[in-house]
Amino acid sequence: MVLNDELLAYMKEQEEDNHFIFGARRLTTMFNAETEHQINIKRVRRIMQDNDIRCSIRQKRHDRKAEKKEFILANKLLDEEGRHLFHPEHSDDVWVTDCTELMYGLHNEHRIRLSGIKDLHDHSILAWEVEPTETAALVTDTFKAAIEAEGITPKLLHSDQGSSYTSRLYNDTLAGMGVIHSMSRPGTPGDNGPMESFWSQAKTEFFNFEHANTFDELIRLIEEYILRYNYNRRQDALDGMIPMAYRNDTGKAVA
Repeated sequence: MVLNDELLAYMKEQEEDNHFIFGARRLTTMFNAETEHQINIKRVRRIMQDNDIRCSIRQKRHDRKAEKKEFILANKLLDEEGRHLFHPEHSDDVWVTDCTELMYGLHNEHRIRLSGIKDLHDHSILAWEVEPTETAALVTDTFKAAIEAEGITPKLLHSDQGSSYTSRLYNDTLAGMGVIHSMSRPGTPGDNGPMESFWSQAKTEFFNFEHANTFDELIRLIEEYILRYNYNRRQDALDGMIPMAYRNDTGKAVA
């Protein structure tokens, strides 16, 4: 067929000019975009096989079933289809935690790690702590501060797989209080999206417009923003309510 001959010539040209880096999917996309013809990937694969054209970049084979099982066992905020379970029915069912970096000083020459814990049901920030660096002690102290402030332990606490969260100190503390530790999949920040979103909002709405020359000034700014967020920031996801009103009122009335 004329089309097959044209396709084969196109494949050879592209592969020879580019170190044979293209697989069937890339070649299909390129051919459809750059010529007047429209083909499917099955035809491309067949012609590649018939003419012994192989991609030089070997694709690592994955045991998808094993990976899926491993990730779901570690990440308790995924259902069997891999969808996020970000909407628990009650406050204190699920907490999420993470750390971020803030800078201070005349020329922002100093920096601290800010650790926080958020309730996934009502979005309130339950506790926060700071240290010069992110450590197991910092994230464990944040968890203890949330327990002390709320007088209750969550059923589940979710974090990423940072070294502070995989530490023995942190995990022994959670286990000792009967809290299930859920962790994001490697390289998947969306698994902790609610906490990542909070840090992004905090910087975009507040810290990008404020500057602290001293450590004490930075602490006051953190306190100011957390109070503003918990008691003044209305959220569409909470039916227009503020986090603490939603937490106290269980979302049944308009704040």
